[in-house]
Amino acid sequence: MQDRSALFAAHGTEVRMEFRDRMQPRARARTWAWLAAIPLVVGLFGWTASGMANIANTKHNLSVGGPGTHKATAETQICVFCHTPHNTNPAVPLWNHALSAAVYTPYGSNTLAAAAPGQPTGTSKLCLSCHDGTVALGGVQNLPFGHQASGTISGLEAFLTGPASLGTDLRNDHPISFTYDATLAATNPELVSPAALTGKIKPDSTGQMQCSSCHDPHVEANPKFLHVGYTDGAGYGSPLCRTCHDKQYWSTVSNMSHREQTRQWNGAGDNPWHVPGHNLPNDPNSTNKANGCESCHQPHNAATSGSRILKQDGEAKVCLVCHNGNVSYWNIDAALNKMYAHPTKNPAYDGRHNPKRMPDGKVREEPANLGSNRHAECEDCHNPHAVSPGVSPAPNPAVPNSTNNLAAPVNKGVWGVQPTWPAAWQAVTTYTVVDDVQYQHQLCLKCHSYYAFGATPPADPYGIIAGGINTDQAKEFNPNNASYHPVVAPGKNPFNDGVNNYASSLINGMTPTSIFTCSECHSDSNPFLPGLKGPHGADVWPILWGPYDRTTGMINTQNHLCFKCHDWMIYAGTTDYNGTALKTGFRATTGQGLRNMHARHVNLRDMPCLACHTAVPHGMPNRALLVYGRGAKKDPEPYNAHNQMAVCENATYLANNMCNDYGINSNITNVNAIASGTWKRTDCHNGSGTGSCSSKSTYP
Repeated sequence: MQDRSALFAAHGTEVRMEFRDRMQPRARARTWAWLAAIPLVVGLFGWTASGMANIANTKHNLSVGGPGTHKATAETQICVFCHTPHNTNPAVPLWNHALSAAVYTPYGSNTLAAAAPGQPTGTSKLCLSCHDGTVALGGVQNLPFGHQASGTISGLEAFLTGPASLGTDLRNDHPISFTYDATLAATNPELVSPAALTGKIKPDSTGQMQCSSCHDPHVEANPKFLHVGYTDGAGYGSPLCRTCHDKQYWSTVSNMSHREQTRQWNGAGDNPWHVPGHNLPNDPNSTNKANGCESCHQPHNAATSGSRILKQDGEAKVCLVCHNGNVSYWNIDAALNKMYAHPTKNPAYDGRHNPKRMPDGKVREEPANLGSNRHAECEDCHNPHAVSPGVSPAPNPAVPNSTNNLAAPVNKGVWGVQPTWPAAWQAVTTYTVVDDVQYQHQLCLKCHSYYAFGATPPADPYGIIAGGINTDQAKEFNPNNASYHPVVAPGKNPFNDGVNNYASSLINGMTPTSIFTCSECHSDSNPFLPGLKGPHGADVWPILWGPYDRTTGMINTQNHLCFKCHDWMIYAGTTDYNGTALKTGFRATTGQGLRNMHARHVNLRDMPCLACHTAVPHGMPNRALLVYGRGAKKDPEPYNAHNQMAVCENATYLANNMCNDYGINSNITNVNAIASGTWKRTDCHNGSGTGSCSSKSTYP
């Protein structure tokens, strides 16, 4: 008989294998199941051999040998925290981690083109099983080594916290689990067609955008497991965002500030580009160019909920964290802190800005009820994806007609309205929406006209002039009016009577055919804010370059608004009002009319412009912005302010009861019938000289 030892030696290997196969069928099944599962997992997640090897060096390696702060006490396997070959959760690919039972609050916004996302699906739900912070990091369906029982792997009992935990309120995160198809792309002209998304960044197999559309959980070749890095080969930021979001103007506008700017934070105040877990709070080595979209937006844990995932709480704060002198050269924040300013920083106006995606795919704001919902966010006047350096040209004394009324590059890509002009001095009720304003007035009139508030303009919040000053400016600038400042079209009153002409009374390159923008008057003249222009804020009401009030035109007011364009010496500064030089249209051809009556009224009576001209110098139904202060056709406030002028507060005038007669009397004069150079005393005063602007019996 063969020796048993020899027999065992001869067949030991076979016996051991048979014994193993009999005793460990489950182990062998698991081995084959893992081998069989690998192609499935590879197909679902797009693994590569290098990717599978790379996960060992990432934070997603939760084993005892992992490099991150979260790791098991003893478990050496890497894949088991997410995958198992048997008894998996009803989720692919062979999912092992315990799924969250949380009900999520999904992202929603008026500017979202997609249907409102519902509860997370697909790989997003899998990612959230750790990243919503409600399930232990080691919570699994099957504990290791074939237990086929749920539990928590030792050492990973904690929930995820910090910036990596998104919570269950996803309103401040980029939307997920929404269908991204050709229909969606067709409703938003700024979305790339999904057919063009042939790389790693694309919808999942069901056509939905998921966490895995941006992140590869197995490969951290780029920060945060992103499919691409923070910058492209040319140093421009956010190549991942720009794969799907083809923002209008972003790459086509020359010298687009937020795309090209390389100025760094100066270290003062808050770092505008700090994101917890992303960079250091005191890191100055960031620029708009390098950060791209993430200069203003934060795809996870943003400061706002459902408001375009902004990095600061509120649109203005997003802008002013840079435009406060700490990054941008233009200190807009300082201008908005002026006494009189657009209410961009007023807390009472927070939340009123409510842009919506319109049926044509463009984002605009409905004008309804702006009377009680007024606001002025930065984005009302500036498109952050289109803005480029350049303001409306200032008057150049050496260059006639150096100004224009075009929208400046800083207003590129902003929507506005173009009125359909009716007959003179009528309410303008018909407007055409303009998606990219060509003229500055199209931008201003979307708030300062009937388009915004109908027939009931809101009151001036400062209460400077009784009756309010927020008048219908479309009505005032209507080029069919008898007079208006040349914002929409060149002016209508360029007198030339053979002796004098309007051109000789203008300065700083202004001519009778000049046109300019609203911001030529409504702007700050502070020398400490050089180059800054526009109605952000000023020390003069209502956001004016210089004073225009009840004293303008009186003695020693040459720094007032009017005299930026109108020659002070001609209108008020000269005492040679009896000579033949320095004449204006307010004169006659014979007798006392030879005098320069503008200068005479100032020097003898110390009368202001508002004695005869409107207190709202945009436009009037009368020529030369003249206003009737008395008579049957007396103009209403706030246009007629002659009884509120400073001269009427003078004790001498009050004692003589002169203010009741101050201003043009419509019962005496039809100002539109008087040609320049043909004025007579009786056009303003009665024949005896009484009942005039002066109650003296004789008029020197």
